[in-house]
Amino acid sequence: MMKRMNCFNWMLLTMGAVMLTLFVGGTNARADEPVVDPTGAEAVVKVVDTKGNTLKAAQTLTYKTDAKNIDATVPGYPVADTLREVDVQYNPKLSPFYVSTKFTVNSANDELDSYLVITGHDPVSDSIDKATLEQQLDTTFTTMNEGLAKYIEWYKNGVAFQPDVAVDMDRVASTGVPQTFTIIYDYQQATMPIEYVNDNNGSIVKRDTITGFLGQKGQYKPVLPAGYQLVSYSPINYDLASKQNATLVIHVVPIPPTPVTPSPAPTPAPQPNNNSWNPTTPKPADGKTGLPNYAEVKGDAVYAVKPIYMYSSPNFDKSDRIAKYPKRTRINRPMFVVTGYAKSNGGALRYEVRDVNKHSKYYGKTGYITSNKRYVLNAYYQTMPKNKKITVIAKKGVNAYRTASLNGKATHYKKGTHLHVKRLVKHNLTTRYQLTNGDYVTGNKQLVIQGNY
Repeated sequence: MMKRMNCFNWMLLTMGAVMLTLFVGGTNARADEPVVDPTGAEAVVKVVDTKGNTLKAAQTLTYKTDAKNIDATVPGYPVADTLREVDVQYNPKLSPFYVSTKFTVNSANDELDSYLVITGHDPVSDSIDKATLEQQLDTTFTTMNEGLAKYIEWYKNGVAFQPDVAVDMDRVASTGVPQTFTIIYDYQQATMPIEYVNDNNGSIVKRDTITGFLGQKGQYKPVLPAGYQLVSYSPINYDLASKQNATLVIHVVPIPPTPVTPSPAPTPAPQPNNNSWNPTTPKPADGKTGLPNYAEVKGDAVYAVKPIYMYSSPNFDKSDRIAKYPKRTRINRPMFVVTGYAKSNGGALRYEVRDVNKHSKYYGKTGYITSNKRYVLNAYYQTMPKNKKITVIAKKGVNAYRTASLNGKATHYKKGTHLHVKRLVKHNLTTRYQLTNGDYVTGNKQLVIQGNY
């Protein structure tokens, strides 16, 4: 029954969506079925995958002589490779004898299997073979799937098979009027890696992955690693536009410790060479911190530009050395976060630090290093370049973002790219450069350098 495609041409015009007409036009009318006028009736076209995910918003087809096209294609889901099934439900008021038709692309023999249910009769099963389809199309193709792709190609070009043939609405009614079409494509998995990055030092503190279907969009709900909080609490949107998507970066910072109010104690008598000096109290009203003007603020990231040692005490005795850091190239310079301050017996300022070099054998180690600016500098730029240009020096390049919190990736710049900047922006204890196009990049000296290089 399904091998005679005598209704193909009129249904092609009536549906407008060429792919859909293939699946409806083959049914033959019953002699005892009343003919009704289907003009103005509607059919809903749904597009999903084999797991039931909606790939496209439902569309409505209205039966009339000049019916408009219905686009059942989905980006990333090629018809020739991923179209799997079409289910048709007929309108019970306009097609009292026809219930449903199911068409499945049979990958085993490359034919279109069909299954028709008629009220009061045994279900009828049949298939459309490749030769019959070639004859109806007056063309040839290698596989059945390629033939289905040809229908979509015709639709995209806005070409009807026989545009000057009038549509006979009586004939539409006599062959069954579909009420819903469900177009089913193979499930296409898509993933997006996620990195939780500590904004204070650039280290990755957690990884995650979003897994879904190709084309899926949504909001990601962060699950924060212990001891960290979000830099920004704005919604984190994602779009699985490709099977493998660029990394989504979640910016976090350590949660500040809750201050503990100590019990009152007697004021000790002044003593010389006070090794416990630690100016971590709040700034006084005059804005001064008690630190030398060259000292980095607590929480800042610093790196060593010359060989240094880390010591277990601020006096820097040779016996107190706990780590040695040789001189390294700029992008590999050892980095530390300043957690406090101390003075040697001679009054020299020391930084109390934590090693944040993730691949170092000393990673996480704490101690004291020199604050001498000949040996240690701020790891983030604090000034604008004279020529308002910076150069990307990171091996893997850097990302540019829409906001100073580095949310909403805008683009990626490779190593060696020259960027024009219009201002320096402070973000918490780090800095960003805002580009002339409005995007933001990091001010980390291990990733970018001022000027053209």
